Amino acid sequence: MDAVALYEEACTRGTALAGYYNRNVRVETDSGPVIVRIKAGDSDAMDLTLWPEAEVLEAIGPLVPSAPRLLYAGTEPDFQIHGFIAGRRTDAIAADGQPLPEIVLKGIEGFFAELLRVPLSTLPALPPDWPSDRDSRGFAERLLALVREIRGRGDEGLQGLYDELGVPRDPCGPLADRAREMAGRSFRLLHADIHRKNMILTDQGRVAFLDWELALWGDPVYDLADHLHKMSYTPSERRTVTEGWERSAPADCRAGWRADLDYYAAYEAVKSAVVDTARWGRRIATTQDGVARRTLSRELAEKLAAGCASWSTGTPRVPEPWEIEKAVDRWLVRGRRPGEIG
Repeated sequence: MDAVALYEEACTRGTALAGYYNRNVRVETDSGPVIVRIKAGDSDAMDLTLWPEAEVLEAIGPLVPSAPRLLYAGTEPDFQIHGFIAGRRTDAIAADGQPLPEIVLKGIEGFFAELLRVPLSTLPALPPDWPSDRDSRGFAERLLALVREIRGRGDEGLQGLYDELGVPRDPCGPLADRAREMAGRSFRLLHADIHRKNMILTDQGRVAFLDWELALWGDPVYDLADHLHKMSYTPSERRTVTEGWERSAPADCRAGWRADLDYYAAYEAVKSAVVDTARWGRRIATTQDGVARRTLSRELAEKLAAGCASWSTGTPRVPEPWEIEKAVDRWLVRGRRPGEIG
C-alpha cells in the first residue's frame, strides 16, 4: 500500500464525509476500499482533546474490536488510513428522534462495556497535570474551563453577538458551584463523541464506532451524558441505554452517578449554547435563503433556552428567532470581510 499515493488521490476527490475536524474519503485499492482520513484545516478547537487519534486507535486495537482498524498514520501531511467498514450509518437508519433498531442499542451497551474494560496502562501517557483517578471534580473543571475559553474567543462581532443573545461572560458559574459536590469515580476510557453519524451498523450485524479524536481518560458518567445529549433518543430508548450503561459499569464508576448525570447533561446544554452561538451564527450570516435562516435561528433559540436554564438562577428572556437573525446581521454580517466567516 502506497499511503502517500492514496492520500494524494483522496485530496483530488470532491466528495467526502466531512466532520468538524477531519474529512473521510473512500479510496479503492487492489485489496479493497480504505478510508483516508485527512485533518481539516485550522478548525477552532471546540472540544477537550487529550491524545492524537492514531495513538488511541493503535493502543485500543486489540481491546476494542468495534473501533476502526488503523492501517497507517502520517504526520507531514497529517492523515490516517483506516480499514473500510461496510454497512449503514445509524443516522441513515433512523434520524434524530426516531427509534433505532434494538441491535444498535445492544451494540451501544456492549461498546460502553468495552470502554470500561480498557486499562490505563495500554493507553498513551497522560499529561502531568491531568486530573488524577477519581478526581471527578477536577475533570469537570477541565470541561468548564474549555467552555469559558470558547466564550472568550472571537472578535468584537462575535463577542457582541454573545452579549446581545444573553450568553453571560461566565456561563459556567452555577455549574462550577455544583461541581464542588460531585462524587469521585474511577476514571475510564471515554469516546466522548458517540452519536448517530459516528456509528455504523455493519453488514455483519455489529455496530462500529468511528471518530476517536476526542477520546479522553476521565469520569465515565460524562461519556454517557454526552452520548444522551447528542442522540435525541425517545424516552424509552434513553431508559434502555442508561440501564445498559448501569449494567456495564463497575461499582467504582457508579458512585453518585444519577445526580452527576444530571450535572453533565446541564453542562452539555451550556456548552452547546456557547459553541453553537458561534457556529449557527456564522451559518446564518452566510445563508441567503430566508427559510434556511429562520430554521437555523429557531434551532439556535432552542439551544439558548436549554443553556440559560443552567447559567441563570432567574428567568432570563430567550431571544426570538427573528431577533437572533437581526442580531447576527448587526454583529456578524455588517462587520465581516468577504471570506471572513465560513
